[in-house]
Amino acid sequence: MTSILSIVLGLLVLGVLVFIHELGHFLAAKWCGIKVLAFSIGFGNPLFKRSYKGTEYRIGTIPFGGYVKMAGENPDETRQGEPDEFPSRPIWQRALVAFAGPAANFVTAILMLWVLFIYGVERPLYYENPTVGAVMDSSAARIAGIEAGDSIISIDGKQIKSWEDIDAAFALQQNSHKVEYLRNGQKNTVTLEMPKQEKLIPEFPTGGMLKPLPANVAEVVTNSPAQEAGIQKGDKVISINGKRIFSWFELVTIVGEYKQGEEPLQVNVMRGDSIMTFSLKPQFNQETKRNQIGIRVDEGEVRLVRYSPVAAVPKCLDKAWEYTTMIFDVIGKLVSREVPASQLSGPIGIIPASGFMVLQGVSPILNFMALIGIQLAVLNLMPLVITDGGILFFLFLKERIVSLHRLLQAASDSILPAEYQ
Repeated sequence: MTSILSIVLGLLVLGVLVFIHELGHFLAAKWCGIKVLAFSIGFGNPLFKRSYKGTEYRIGTIPFGGYVKMAGENPDETRQGEPDEFPSRPIWQRALVAFAGPAANFVTAILMLWVLFIYGVERPLYYENPTVGAVMDSSAARIAGIEAGDSIISIDGKQIKSWEDIDAAFALQQNSHKVEYLRNGQKNTVTLEMPKQEKLIPEFPTGGMLKPLPANVAEVVTNSPAQEAGIQKGDKVISINGKRIFSWFELVTIVGEYKQGEEPLQVNVMRGDSIMTFSLKPQFNQETKRNQIGIRVDEGEVRLVRYSPVAAVPKCLDKAWEYTTMIFDVIGKLVSREVPASQLSGPIGIIPASGFMVLQGVSPILNFMALIGIQLAVLNLMPLVITDGGILFFLFLKERIVSLHRLLQAASDSILPAEYQ
């Protein structure tokens, strides 16, 4: 029953996003004086339709997708050459109509994120602990000598009280950062020399320091090495082979570096008030191309953080930028085969996921709709044949060709004698 409800709610969520996208096209077309023959949410035979001021409004039988039908836009249909037909309008107006759909999704997503931060964002309690959970190899933090377990005191002279402060400090993208930290009761100061960023998405956004996400076990996979060893839900991994574990990231790194044929890992966990030791060997997963022991992380307790309308503005813009660049990161990993295409969810996978988010509450669904809305906008702006970006690309080429033709004509008129013109 829950899965059916998730699908129904997911269809409604995607229907809203599609409606916003098509509404952008529709309003831009109306503003430009282009005749809109039909505005439909969904495809197939209309379940509902009504005409108003020359436009037929429809709801299709297939509630996924939608379209705006403008006069003269289909090259297979007879064109009358009327001034309100799509091809008759100036190129800039046609480009505006094509751009308006993705723009509507993007602007609406920013508004959703703004409302989200005002309504409240659930934040894990470990965010309030400015301790380094792990340090990435070859990062500025690793080179400077920062280690997992170090507590950050200040960055560039500014006091650090939480990981939100750390994120904010590195968001300035300075060439270097002076970091003061505490280790074993001793204060130390180092300078992180940040590498030059050649990628759209920074490889080490916080200098290579990772949050202290606790290595708490949320779930144990059936027939996995962890289950066979005796690890249970609720356990907290505190050390592996005698090395203290400060975060889930360290656990993942140790498991990932394990070589088949080596001695089993000795994993110490805290269960209640007792410390228990388990011996296990990670298994290599052919699909994900990495070692796994069969446990999933539990982020632990969370608290609701609310922002004022003014303070919510930079927060929503930062999150919108994160979501905008995320898709390029995914594309890059697909090209490099770091992520197999089989792991990506298409529309069929997004529908139940959207419905599941609706069941989680207001904050998760606003966040998820903003994510999908922004990625829908970015994908539609890519210069592909079936996207709005494809239309913009061809309109750009047409404008360049027309401009070149005018330039050549002017040159011809100035060079050739009148009898040859």
